[in-house]
Amino acid sequence: MGAGPALRAALSPKGARAGFPSGFGCGRKAALRYKNALRTVINPNFDGALGWLVAASTRRVTSANIKPMSDEIAVVTENRPLAGGHFLLSLRSPSQALATRPGQFAMVRLPGRSSVLLRRPMSIYDVKTASNGIPKADSHASPEILQLLYKVVGQGTEMMAGLQPGDRVGLLAPLGHGFFEEDYLEEARRADEVLHVAGGIGIAALLLPARSLAERRIPQRLFFGGRTQRDLVALQDFEPFTGKAILATEDGSVGHQGYVTQPLGEYLKLHSSRRFLLLVCGPWAMLQAVVGLARRHGHRSLVSMENRMGCGLGVCLGCCIRVDGEGHGTYQRVCTEGPVFWSERVVWENETIAKI
Repeated sequence: MGAGPALRAALSPKGARAGFPSGFGCGRKAALRYKNALRTVINPNFDGALGWLVAASTRRVTSANIKPMSDEIAVVTENRPLAGGHFLLSLRSPSQALATRPGQFAMVRLPGRSSVLLRRPMSIYDVKTASNGIPKADSHASPEILQLLYKVVGQGTEMMAGLQPGDRVGLLAPLGHGFFEEDYLEEARRADEVLHVAGGIGIAALLLPARSLAERRIPQRLFFGGRTQRDLVALQDFEPFTGKAILATEDGSVGHQGYVTQPLGEYLKLHSSRRFLLLVCGPWAMLQAVVGLARRHGHRSLVSMENRMGCGLGVCLGCCIRVDGEGHGTYQRVCTEGPVFWSERVVWENETIAKI
């Protein structure tokens, strides 16, 4: 029996009771089913189980229009070095590029690199058409190129930095519930301005929603913070949609010296009579601070969460965050119910574990 039918036979409809993803049942048998599913996810030769598994894990989560993901071998067309150890990786994968929606992500696998066991989660930065393998913007043609903006921070991304045109990359995409218009477009239209707030590599999640909002002629502004000027990459891509960005660096090398929350707070205070919607991506501490500012000034915000992921499909439960809910609804998966959440749903206070 192939892995897909095997999983269908193994899973039961009782999963929500047990703490496993939807469909795994409960008790020792559920644990075995769950273990076998994990083995299937880690093995790249899985005979079609992956697509069914992600459908099973998300079918009760959302009514959003999420197009089917797929596991493809994509060809590198360009791996452009940017400032500060950042790279823009372009991969030819027409079906995945066409299916991508703003705010979704990909799980990247480097075939033949046995030292890197798990895939690496990467925000999908952009999708473009291609001419002779070089990405180009063309709104009248179907996209063929999927772009990932990343920074070298460890062994996996260091290996990615060595990719050359013609190399092949395993790509599981598109994944997750991103900045979907059906969730926030009406809120954006009621706002006087949409404020994008990015910290470091969090900028990678915000270009596609910025373009989508610009197509609807919704006013936007970008606040972008990093440790140094070399962390503030890809600004030229945002200018057509958000205008001149408001920048902040911790060392003062460009823009405001300090955190990006400081110029953001001043802007919200200066325009206290206006209504804003915030789209935010960055490290947890920055998200928490931005959300606090937005709440104090009476504005809603959507946050794209960053978290470590083992599978990207909602199976391993390694990326769960605490949300406002009861029972098993107290936690949700960044890879499946997210990565984008309304900020009021997230429990931002640090959890404490009672001593026994």
